[in-house]
Amino acid sequence: LVVLDDDPTGTQTVHGISVVTTHSESMLRTQLKRKESGFFILTNTRALHHDQAKDLLQVILINLRAAASKEGVEIEVVTRSDSCLRGHFPLEPDLVNRMIDPVDACILAPAFFEGGRITVDDVHYVREGAMLVPVADTPFAKDKAFGFQSSNLREWVVEKFKRERKHAPEVTSISLEELRHPDAVSQIASKLERLSNSAASATVGIPLIIILNAVNYNDMATFIAARARTKARFVYRSGASLVSAYLGIGKSPPLSPKRLFEASNTSSRGGLIIVGSYVPRTTAQLEHLLQKNVETLKHIELDVDEILAAFPDQRIGIVRNCSHLVNDAIAGGVDVVVSTSRKLVSSDEPSESLNMGKIISETLCDITRLVETKPRYIIAKGGITSSDIATKALGIEKATVLGQVAPGIPVWESSDDCSPKWPGLPYVVFPGNTGEDVTLGDLVWAFR
Repeated sequence: LVVLDDDPTGTQTVHGISVVTTHSESMLRTQLKRKESGFFILTNTRALHHDQAKDLLQVILINLRAAASKEGVEIEVVTRSDSCLRGHFPLEPDLVNRMIDPVDACILAPAFFEGGRITVDDVHYVREGAMLVPVADTPFAKDKAFGFQSSNLREWVVEKFKRERKHAPEVTSISLEELRHPDAVSQIASKLERLSNSAASATVGIPLIIILNAVNYNDMATFIAARARTKARFVYRSGASLVSAYLGIGKSPPLSPKRLFEASNTSSRGGLIIVGSYVPRTTAQLEHLLQKNVETLKHIELDVDEILAAFPDQRIGIVRNCSHLVNDAIAGGVDVVVSTSRKLVSSDEPSESLNMGKIISETLCDITRLVETKPRYIIAKGGITSSDIATKALGIEKATVLGQVAPGIPVWESSDDCSPKWPGLPYVVFPGNTGEDVTLGDLVWAFR
């Protein structure tokens, strides 16, 4: 299984699996030679405009197809994206269909159980406290680049295809009732074969979208078992939970600080927490972090308006000043958090909003790149932030997912053979929309 991950948070349900952030044919051949059950390719396309994402994915898929052909390996592809429905759909699965192998259907499975994202009666929900909220009623649906109006996934598919000026294919679903029937595996396998055979001759594009309703891993496992009995060819558009279910990766206990730092030579140094995500959940977590760790933490807030208005030489000055403060804090054994100001600055034009996000992310990367003292750990808060810090600031080309430090929060360890900035550094990928209000503060406290 090859997982094209549009930001690093897709690794939030797996452990003991590789992530590559470069996509050369030689790198992909090396990964395929390992004969592992699967691996991730970090694309970070959620941070790109439509045409940029398309160009990048075409290059990746050309290299992937060539690598698979030369290694004689058959592959299935997941385009893993946001469990709150943001991202380039239908672009990504459509490109897989056209450039890897024509498929019989696209499986739409956005569930992420650890984060409270489930699908019932074709409606996708986000758990907020004790409430299940239709996803279109959450702040994620108001995203300037990837906003949407429909919580019902049948309607959402039509909405997304219409936005790309395309006619939506047929949409059907697998219900919870079907998944929980005494003969579910056999019946769903037959349904998948029947649907695939009837749809295959209908169109030259993706002929069919199949929504997978699911509220837990038992539902997902039933579908995976049924899919294994068919000869149908699928591309998957999913949240993180389908990936671990497909690969048979079970839950593992949260990684303890002792496990993370047992081989560390940086025990006297501070950690670095970088907060780029602007969603309300992250803001609440940042506030709790600062309150809980007020005596052991240095906080540097970057004014987003100032950065966006700055001339290049002014921005360089901001970056240098901040990196000096971070370096001194880490060397002195003080944890330091660098955060963007909490006011959301955006544009009604999606491409302009992405450009603003790019400038802020580049600033955070430049600060990290100039820090000379290796921190005890790095926590990067937000999908795009964690991707850019990993690749552009730390030079991570390949990493192993060690596991999670809390549900849905993975830790990477960079591979020494690819010459990253700080080999072996525990790198915590903390999604912007994951965890409770106390999670970030409790994590930093535990790492002390």
